[in-house]
Amino acid sequence: MVCIFEGYELRRAISFHTQCLGTNVPGVFQPLMFRRQSSSDVSQIVPTPTDFLQLLSPYESDLGPLVFEDFSELLAQYDSQEHSVDEFREQSRFILEYVWEKLHTGHWKDVPLCWRTVYAAIRLVRALYVIAQLKLIFPSDMQSMYLQRALEDLDYSLLMGYPIFEGIAAELATSVHRRLSNLHGEHSPPNEDSPVIAFPVAGYPSDNPNLRPLDRIFRPSIEKFLDLMRIGQPFILTGAMTHWPACQSGSPHVWTVNYWRRCFGYRIVPVEIGRKYTDESWGQELMSITRFIDQFVSPSPDSCDTKSETPNRPIGYLAQHQLFLQIPELGYDVHTPDYCMVSGEESSDVSDVDINVWFGPANTVSPLHHDSDRANLLTQVSGYKYVVLFTASETPLVYPHPEKMLSNTSQVDVEHPDLANFPQFALAQGFHGILSPGEMVFIPPRCWHYIRSLTTSFSVNFWWNVIDSLIPPWPYD
Repeated sequence: MVCIFEGYELRRAISFHTQCLGTNVPGVFQPLMFRRQSSSDVSQIVPTPTDFLQLLSPYESDLGPLVFEDFSELLAQYDSQEHSVDEFREQSRFILEYVWEKLHTGHWKDVPLCWRTVYAAIRLVRALYVIAQLKLIFPSDMQSMYLQRALEDLDYSLLMGYPIFEGIAAELATSVHRRLSNLHGEHSPPNEDSPVIAFPVAGYPSDNPNLRPLDRIFRPSIEKFLDLMRIGQPFILTGAMTHWPACQSGSPHVWTVNYWRRCFGYRIVPVEIGRKYTDESWGQELMSITRFIDQFVSPSPDSCDTKSETPNRPIGYLAQHQLFLQIPELGYDVHTPDYCMVSGEESSDVSDVDINVWFGPANTVSPLHHDSDRANLLTQVSGYKYVVLFTASETPLVYPHPEKMLSNTSQVDVEHPDLANFPQFALAQGFHGILSPGEMVFIPPRCWHYIRSLTTSFSVNFWWNVIDSLIPPWPYD
């Protein structure tokens, strides 16, 4: 099943879901420390039909008698294990499609919890049926096909459903992916490719005299970082990611395209289709990481030719996704920077940090926008990105969109500004620079920022709350 969402609904839906996942699943996020669960242990925590019924019983009246009865019948079939996998999946298709329609009625934020919960439950039951029947499925290529279907169900449960049974779907997905990898062996070369090729950093790429180079500061102390935050300007931090497995050359966990394909290639993720989210043709699609790599990353691998794009080839971007909540083991490869504890208060909690993963080819663009009142550290794991930033004081000069949904986004194309329509942008004073592997850029609250990838790129950003005195006023307040 493939779905395409126009506009912002999928990103908002998945972001909202994973925020719930982080706050409702004990032991999943604290800080980037995830429960490890062996496949043998997983089998001992599989929910029973009674567990499923107890889960949904508070929503029986909201779901209605027909849905509750259909789900109860599905559980009876699951318990009996009398049907083939294909027969069981066909029996579940009708209720699944009905609930899917309920998820897509109106705005995502208004979808009642009962529909997201039953959707997660149906997807989980479908996956569990495949796992239970696996010993009866021959030959191995048939096992692979059904395991991929089970993994798709688990990922859809994680992406679109409500978190249930303490995150068992994430644990099962890890186990199923491992089984798939064992069936196929290493379906990509070992992790021997370099993270990215070298990029000529000096002198690139803007001749705008109103943009000054970002300061680069080597691993500041926490006290120094707080002092810099009080100044309220963006800057680049260096030397603060050398201990991350994702950044260590020669590490089996260094983030490369091959590593992601080999270790997570069957996982389903949301991919943005289009150069930037303000384009009319922009949309989103759920697809496997392998398909994303083959379709959008491999055709233009790690190239320095950042000015050229193949005509008519769409750009795909795994953007702003809380992937560590969907694939917990990937979170072991990075560490939440201690700087995210600096809120201006005496103590801060790492659980208040929201973490997003970004992976895409050269020329992906995040248009000029701001993140409201949250501080942001954008960390560059692999590849290079060009960043342009304007503090909140420049807001009148960057022409925010008048539409409410896009009010945090500028109407100006930073690298190709239309000064006839946006003449005041020529007066905006900002900062710019190239973010290299192993570097972070601090983006203050309400700071406008534009980002373009120069090569194939892996990034992780960290959002956290700060006290009011560290949030600059809007010029029109």
